[in-house]
Amino acid sequence: MRARPKPAARGGIALRRPRTEDDLLTGLPLRTRFVADAGRELAREPGAPAALLCLDVDRLKTVNGVLGYEAGDSLLLGLAQRLAQLRTTVGVRCGRLSGGTFVALVPLADAQGWRTAVSQLQAVLNHRQLWHGQTLDLTVSIGVALHPDHGLGTETLLQRAEQAMFEAKRLRTEVALYDPEFEADRLSHLSLLSELETAIADGQLRQFLQPKLGVADQRLASVEALVRWQHPVRGWLPPSEFVPFAESTGRIRQITQWMLEQAIATLARWRAEGREAPPIAVNISTLDLQDGLLPARIEALLSRAGVPAELLQLELTETGLMASTQDPIHVMHSLRRLGVRLAIDDFGTGQSSLAYLQRLPVHELKIDRSFVDGVDQDAKRQELLGSIITLGHGLGLQVSAEGVENAAELAVLKRLGCDLVQGYLLAKPMDVARFEAWMEPAALAL
Repeated sequence: MRARPKPAARGGIALRRPRTEDDLLTGLPLRTRFVADAGRELAREPGAPAALLCLDVDRLKTVNGVLGYEAGDSLLLGLAQRLAQLRTTVGVRCGRLSGGTFVALVPLADAQGWRTAVSQLQAVLNHRQLWHGQTLDLTVSIGVALHPDHGLGTETLLQRAEQAMFEAKRLRTEVALYDPEFEADRLSHLSLLSELETAIADGQLRQFLQPKLGVADQRLASVEALVRWQHPVRGWLPPSEFVPFAESTGRIRQITQWMLEQAIATLARWRAEGREAPPIAVNISTLDLQDGLLPARIEALLSRAGVPAELLQLELTETGLMASTQDPIHVMHSLRRLGVRLAIDDFGTGQSSLAYLQRLPVHELKIDRSFVDGVDQDAKRQELLGSIITLGHGLGLQVSAEGVENAAELAVLKRLGCDLVQGYLLAKPMDVARFEAWMEPAALAL
């Protein structure tokens, strides 16, 4: 008799032969089977406390994009192995939903014990592993829904755990517990998104401007354009109320187009009035960078308005660049050839590698405000900030810091050689009329 073939092994991990309703990579149950198995388990003791967890691997797209999909698979297999071990040690039932998203049903002694259970789970799951000489950090964002408090059916609990996981991602926290207000917020944001097209057509969006000053010459160097929504019913809405959801639904492109048109029109008017027009920076999203026609659209807008390309700057978040499913560098090169200035915004939050940073055809590095906040009181943070500034200068980039709120922070940045600063200490975002009035004596004694 011929011997049966051994289970396949990938990344050094032996996997059992998967059933058709199991994931081919990890051998874990897929959604349908997990829901059925977990449902049977919950039905045995209808009132027994349990936590249903939705876990999403952080920075998986970055690993896939920089090191390749085999490296990403190695992370997923490492996580799957640890989840399978928890099944045998503490009775955790687990499965894989899709991509880097997993699910686990954790029995609890009581409903209040979910925090301890999640902490113990994190201690097992978050780890470092080697892949071809590279150290890969595996961390997960976790959404939690409690049985029976948040629902009795597995499908309901799973949907609510997914909502909590998305909230954890949005807030950049490790863990989020489901809150019924999530649903109300989601419906509110969906309502706003349905009104966005009308808002643009009816002139409800407003362009606000915040200045950026040079540390050395104390002069206005450039301006960041920010969007606000003057809703006819809800009043003034900050970007956090609608921009993240516009990004997740693809409607951010409408906002970007409006912002570009407004910024270029403002520059054209300043030039026509004989003003010394500082460059205006517009934030663009990952979705915008995936549009190969973006450089041509911008070139057409600039040409029609008679505005030199160097007066327009585009800011791209480091997190967005690293999360992009397509390599954005060819679009960035086209924009640079056009003469548009490029900046990496929120630098330090996106886990980019030095090798990747060297490839980016950018002019400026904007240090995230989390590095600036309280830097005058933290010697280690000052060393880190100094290293980032030295790195930027070493790559031939201007370095700016955002979120400067007091003179002590400003003094540290000046001592460390930061080129540009932006923040409430200098000026809050203003509508265009107020900014033009502010711009007249636009020097600050730094």
